[in-house]
Amino acid sequence: MKTFIRTALFAAMMASSVNYATAADVNTKTIQQMAGATATTSLSASKTALIVVDIQNEYFEGKGFKGKMVIPDGMQALNNSKKLVEYAHAKGMPVFFVRHLGPKDSPLFADGSVYAEFHKDLQPTSKDTIITKATPSSFVGTDLDAQLKKRGIEKVIVTGLMTHMCISSTARDAVPLGYSVIIPEDATATRDLNDWKNGVVDHNVLQRAALAGVADVFAEIRTTSDVMALPLTK
Repeated sequence: MKTFIRTALFAAMMASSVNYATAADVNTKTIQQMAGATATTSLSASKTALIVVDIQNEYFEGKGFKGKMVIPDGMQALNNSKKLVEYAHAKGMPVFFVRHLGPKDSPLFADGSVYAEFHKDLQPTSKDTIITKATPSSFVGTDLDAQLKKRGIEKVIVTGLMTHMCISSTARDAVPLGYSVIIPEDATATRDLNDWKNGVVDHNVLQRAALAGVADVFAEIRTTSDVMALPLTK
């Protein structure tokens, strides 16, 4: 019996060692890293555009209203997006405000409702372009691609809400169209979300997973301050 126990313990130890070695050998590099992609070292004001996605009241609580999808870190994303809008204006970069718009009887972003309006703290100016979409991607069913190409844009900085949905979808669709993408992580945010196991994915976990997923191939993840600190050319 003792021999059997010793043998079982030894086998368990060996299996643990094998599992550890296997785990240690797993390649966790992103596809971008394996392909030798390099980080952005400068921005061109004439070839870079800022795309601000869905900073709308459906994601916030305000005076007299509460959106159905209030984002815990929504104000942080808004405030950092605002910094980037002000930066882009000062540097002569084009800014596109994207809004999601549903039918008048839609449960979300209903046309004509307060929930479909841009948040009062971040409004487009007369120099900005407004893009209206009906899907998660800012490119599907819109003329965003045509407008970017008309301006000679090669790189887009994508901010706004929600990271796992419209930010990721916009970034994924931008790359096949020929654009490189930067996502300032602290200018995006998402919410707690039910999963298929009757559990809830915490918004911080979902934020990290969404950014990691899109960073594998489609986007470079930076911070707001990182982006604004990059050397700028015309």
